Formats: sequence, C-alpha cells, structure tokens
Amino acid sequence: MTARDLCASGNHELLKSSVHGTASIVAAVMAAYNIAAWCFRRERHLRINGVVYTLACAWEIKQTLHHLTACEGRDVSPDVSKPAA
Repeated sequence: MTARDLCASGNHELLKSSVHGTASIVAAVMAAYNIAAWCFRRERHLRINGVVYTLACAWEIKQTLHHLTACEGRDVSPDVSKPAA
C-alpha cells in the first residue's frame, strides 16, 4: 500500500474511517477535559481549547461518516471463495 493508493478516493475507506473515528474520540476527550477544567478555573485558554477541540471532534465525525458512506453498498468482506496466496 502506497500513500497514493491510500489517499485515492474509494480505496481503504474502512481504514480511513477508523483513523478519523479514533481522532474524534481523542478530540472528544480533550474537549471534555478542557471544558471541565474551565468550569473550575475559568482560564481563557481552557475555554478556547474547549471550543477548538469540540470543533475538531465535529470535523472528525463528519469525516468518519464520509468514509463510512463511501463503504455503503460495497462488498468489503474478504472473498472466501479464493484460496489465500
């Protein structure tokens, strides 16, 4: 697998959606931490970080759904009728 293959639309969509899904979870945890910290400390950078990470989480969810939608209607299961090489 080359970078060109990975970046081409329609190739490895499950892998791409997994990466974006993981990134959305990480962004959600960071947003939750910064929002909770802001509730206690009221520091400006925590508020800004909370907003930025919330937007990042929304973007990653959008990208995850985009890649999952590309998988719909496609047979992504391995072909078991062919013997493995």
